[in-house]
Amino acid sequence: MIKVFRLGYVHFQTQNMERMLEYYTDVLGLTVTQQDSQTAYVSTSIDHHNIILEQSSESGVVGFGLQLVPEMSVAEAASELERMGLNGNVKTDPMPGVSELVEFKDIDGYTVQLFGEMELAAEGFKKTGVAPNKVGHLSLRVQDAKKSVEFYKQFGFTNTDWIEDFFGFMTCNRDHHVLNFATSDRKEMHHMALELRDYSHLIQSMDTLGRNGIRILWGPSRHGAGHNIATYHRDPDGNMIELFTDADIYVPELDMFEPRPWHENYPQKPRVWETEECMTRWGTAFEQSLV
Repeated sequence: MIKVFRLGYVHFQTQNMERMLEYYTDVLGLTVTQQDSQTAYVSTSIDHHNIILEQSSESGVVGFGLQLVPEMSVAEAASELERMGLNGNVKTDPMPGVSELVEFKDIDGYTVQLFGEMELAAEGFKKTGVAPNKVGHLSLRVQDAKKSVEFYKQFGFTNTDWIEDFFGFMTCNRDHHVLNFATSDRKEMHHMALELRDYSHLIQSMDTLGRNGIRILWGPSRHGAGHNIATYHRDPDGNMIELFTDADIYVPELDMFEPRPWHENYPQKPRVWETEECMTRWGTAFEQSLV
């Protein structure tokens, strides 16, 4: 089985590189580590990149990169993909910061790249803008969330929670979720989430958005699945971006989450949530619907 341990980067195409770069650098406080006429590589802290922006005639998510566990090589991952009946394309020096990867399309046509190592090129966190800890998770609209959940189990992911039967959460480490999948009639990103340090950082970040004229769509409030305190807005291309903190920590050896005072159950284990009880545990009403 292929085993990954983190979401390395998310790849977007954009019709307006200038506006997107201004958002990711000036508003979010990320660092451009490398750029040419078509592509910009952006980092949250020390990785060469965690966001790829590619100039295009269309906007939206292209795919994402997952980092393999150190004991698995790209060649071994390629062999496993072949055994699984997937067409993996091994690439050497495919992008700055990554010397080798294997690329394939998942069951919904998203481009997935499995890589072993990434150069450390950025100097750390900026002192301006939001300056999040990391890209926390990626949420995708898919034809059938149940099928996507089963598909990604082949890469070492564990299903942690469900919203009814249409929204599945998955992790490959101790975060509550790294990927999640929403059954939909269209293929596109649902949202990308950036992890913040604490609630005061979340409030400071919302002030930053306000100063830049960026409207809050939803939140802040505490979700059910994951129990993260979250708020949502849109980037210049209309992609939905979540800023969150205080998410559940999964203990795979016990198939439970580290106890927190706001949990509904002790122990808190993976479960199926009703939509309304999952959206906000504070009972806050918002005009914008997320699902």
